[in-house]
Amino acid sequence: MTPRSGGFNTVDIESMRTATLMVIIALMYIGGGSGSTGGGIKTSTFAILVGSAWNMVRGRGELIAFGRRVEKDNLVRATAVTMLYTMMVMGAFFLLLLTNPHMDFTHLLFETVSAAATVGLSMNTTAHINDAGLVILSILMYLGRIGPLTFAVAFTLRSQARSGVKYPPERDILVG
Repeated sequence: MTPRSGGFNTVDIESMRTATLMVIIALMYIGGGSGSTGGGIKTSTFAILVGSAWNMVRGRGELIAFGRRVEKDNLVRATAVTMLYTMMVMGAFFLLLLTNPHMDFTHLLFETVSAAATVGLSMNTTAHINDAGLVILSILMYLGRIGPLTFAVAFTLRSQARSGVKYPPERDILVG
């Protein structure tokens, strides 16, 4: 439960092995349920992406899960949320690496994902991050709280003008 935005830890995170830290980072990245206050990309988004990948491997054109068809709009939304969230986390992580070159890679990655997912866990690294890094983490916590898709939509809604134009589909794009 702790990596899903519990905000407290019962064991010393800094003493954990790297493989365990990777699992915690993955759980923080996935986050909580869609109706919860937990951060991350959300468990339903992750489930849609895994289900879509599984259906593609099986050769199915539609995403069918538990006897229900998942609409393509949901898949597009899940992909957009995941991409925006990943770009946000990786961008902040890159900036933290630039501004704090003396810090350990794993420690900074843990702090970055924890801030973006609004989890509240730390490897006792925050006190050693410089002021620029603390500003980056603060912005990341804010963006992680409102969600990357909400943030992006807030800026694009004003510029979108609904038009009656319907563009033809492009079917010959090679993916993967």
